[in-house]
Amino acid sequence: MITKTIKLEKKIIEDLELAVKGLNENLGVDLYDFSNIVRTAINQFLSSEKIKETVDTARKKEFAKKKELLLASESSLSKDWLSQEEDEAWANL
Repeated sequence: MITKTIKLEKKIIEDLELAVKGLNENLGVDLYDFSNIVRTAINQFLSSEKIKETVDTARKKEFAKKKELLLASESSLSKDWLSQEEDEAWANL
């Protein structure tokens, strides 16, 4: 689990507290710990369809970048891997 420290404006804290009161009523839970309040608010936010789409798009872009880097690395390294010296070095295995 990653822990981050953030400073929230008073208005945001008040809004979170009001949101939690509403969540407590709607979900039938009792959130009393402020970290649970923030965690629940973030989970609700991240559960929205728009955010899910944004996160999925970002993940796909990151994957594409990693894949591109891997392919570039493979191409570069294959020059060494496919040499006669390399074949000889690994011949006894």
